[in-house]
Amino acid sequence: MRLMYLAVFSAIPYACVSRRYSKPFNPLLAETYELIREDKGYACIAEQVSHHPPVTCLHAEHEKWTFWQEYKMDSKFRPTYFKVTPTGSVHFKIRHNNEHYSWQKPSTTIHNIILGQLWNDQEGTVTITNHSTGQKACLFFTPYKYTKHFTKIKGEVYDSDGNVIIQIKGDWTSHYQYKHVNINNDEWHDVWTINNDILEEMKLYWGFSLFSLQLNEPDEDVAPTDSRFRPDQRELEHGRVDEAADEKLRLEELQRYRRKGSCNAVPQWFSPQTDPDTGEVYYTYQGGYWKAKTKQGFYQLSQNILVVLEIIYF
Repeated sequence: MRLMYLAVFSAIPYACVSRRYSKPFNPLLAETYELIREDKGYACIAEQVSHHPPVTCLHAEHEKWTFWQEYKMDSKFRPTYFKVTPTGSVHFKIRHNNEHYSWQKPSTTIHNIILGQLWNDQEGTVTITNHSTGQKACLFFTPYKYTKHFTKIKGEVYDSDGNVIIQIKGDWTSHYQYKHVNINNDEWHDVWTINNDILEEMKLYWGFSLFSLQLNEPDEDVAPTDSRFRPDQRELEHGRVDEAADEKLRLEELQRYRRKGSCNAVPQWFSPQTDPDTGEVYYTYQGGYWKAKTKQGFYQLSQNILVVLEIIYF
């Protein structure tokens, strides 16, 4: 059952993709973002560890689990569409038994980028692997070029011998169901359905849920590298579009200038390591962020990055 829930969890974010097409801000090198959810019992930290190619890392911790990912991608731009293929991996580990799961995300294509109504589809097979038991789950995303019912999704969970034990079906924009195989009861059970309140919020808040909209609320008790301090984001949030565009251009030009010189930021909280289960080399959290936070001042930030921050934000 855990693999089935993880499979659905991996696909739920695409329910929002179909309703939000605005281009996000490009994170600056060594830019961070923290989120603490005391009501849910977890905390996470993200950092931009590379600018060319762009790579973002995230690490979240709960008393029962750890979640981390390295987001990087290949992209293809054509006159009628833009295609993004994530190449980084996502990981989830249960703390009490060290069960380790990993998967990669499907490709996303946005159509009609020049003329017409924007829409998107997903393509590829997402395989979630339990590295402790050898069990797997697969979700099959079929693009529009193969079927008009491209939002429909199917999936299967396999035991360690490769036998199908659970089937999954649904629509990646709205809901998922599952049923057990080789059991007399052939009933489908609901797993997840998008909340109607979120759909209404996204109509009001430019494609964001109320939760997403609040993620940029000012917070002085975060690292000076936190994206909440970016002046271009703040200007846009206040409706000053021209000022936001000017600030965005200024920040990006400063970053290009720094890359040509010697005053370039370096990642503080993530470093490349080899995963013992997959053999993959990726940036992983090396610790220290929350300890620095409790010391009030993030004293572990290098002098190099503090100089860069003074140039950028102040």
